[in-house]
Amino acid sequence: MSNPSLNASEEPVSFRDWVEIRQNNVKDRRKGERTRDRIRLATVELLNEVSYGDLKVSVICERAGITPPVLYLYFDSKETLVHSVLLEFLQEYTGRMEAREGARTPYQAMFESNLLWIRSARANSGLMRCLLRFSEEQADFALLFSRESNRWHERITQSIIRRFPGAQAEKDEIHFVVHALGGMMDEITRRLFDAVEPDLTTLVEKIAPTDEALAQRLTLIWHRGIYGADPSAVESAPLLPKLSAASKKAARVRSPRQQVPET
Repeated sequence: MSNPSLNASEEPVSFRDWVEIRQNNVKDRRKGERTRDRIRLATVELLNEVSYGDLKVSVICERAGITPPVLYLYFDSKETLVHSVLLEFLQEYTGRMEAREGARTPYQAMFESNLLWIRSARANSGLMRCLLRFSEEQADFALLFSRESNRWHERITQSIIRRFPGAQAEKDEIHFVVHALGGMMDEITRRLFDAVEPDLTTLVEKIAPTDEALAQRLTLIWHRGIYGADPSAVESAPLLPKLSAASKKAARVRSPRQQVPET
């Protein structure tokens, strides 16, 4: 789904910007295709401004410079239009987060995906909010959402197995851990950028004030959950080093001394 004319580092995080660039890069479009594109772009813009429930066809048409009868030539309802936009949004960003093969370490691959997800959630908070609400209200879209999420989890699992073929026998366990960690990412970004919970927001601002810092902390959790260890010290500082050292010390103190057998 990504635009081939854009390098990964240049791809816009804003879905609205990505849609506009992709539309502009398509040459020789027919009038009907240009009209359809304007409708979709207007819908993306409005979903970042208002909730799905407050989205009105008349406002979409005003933003796109058309009349309602023209909109209904391309989409039979507001629900169909929003379904189309949200599905493209979901597929675009889950596709971008697919771990790329190459010389990168497991930590680097996970960090890049997590950073993109955080930046995407922040830049598209309205779309993210609509994505969650729409999947709650539309059963068919909820099923698509679930399948797309599972497809992403499966891709991550397969990427791990390709990197470490000896773990093939543990594929199902790895897939489960990836599901659990993916759920953590969904919940964290929902609470930060959708619900905007003040306590969590304040905590994150204190310990991870940048998207990069937040991605680092979450990636350490991913790395520990999947590989049972921190990445190399060169890549990232250990997670909670003082607590880890204190817990190990406490465990040594509590350990029973070896008993010398009587003779």
